Amino acid sequence: DRYIHMPVGFFKMTSGPLIWGYDAAPGKEIDGRVIVYPQARVLGGGSSINAQVFTRGCPQDYDGWAADFGCTGWGYADVLPYFVRSEGNDTFAGREHGIDGPLGVSSGAPHPLTRIFVKAAQQAGLPFRADFNAGDQEGAGFYQTTTRDGRRSSTAVAYLKPALGRG
Repeated sequence: DRYIHMPVGFFKMTSGPLIWGYDAAPGKEIDGRVIVYPQARVLGGGSSINAQVFTRGCPQDYDGWAADFGCTGWGYADVLPYFVRSEGNDTFAGREHGIDGPLGVSSGAPHPLTRIFVKAAQQAGLPFRADFNAGDQEGAGFYQTTTRDGRRSSTAVAYLKPALGRG
């Protein structure tokens, strides 16, 4: 499907033959509405149909899982090397980011309305965050996306396709 590879194709991927037709249960919190819950039935799974926002979980969550639930090896310092190794970031480098990994990560040019929204958030008191994947994540800023050269960088593209060539 051509929409899988186009970043804006996300909007076309909420229904159709590549999506399992799941809906979330109606909830009283949402006035009984049913929310579409698209799940991919293609190689690459959700990474082939999602909105491509690249944001890791909060470091405090990983550390909490390790401490509170005995998930040894799941603290943020434990998993960060794997995040870094997977990442081929074209904008950020350093301790929190990789530049040679198979998963393409980009910072596109924000739409002018997005810039206005972020500025309004700052005026409302939220701090600006240049990078949601390094340090404090609370605030407003521009998301990085799982794209490379203007195309989706899914699990299928980053990992499965290269593995096919290894026999």
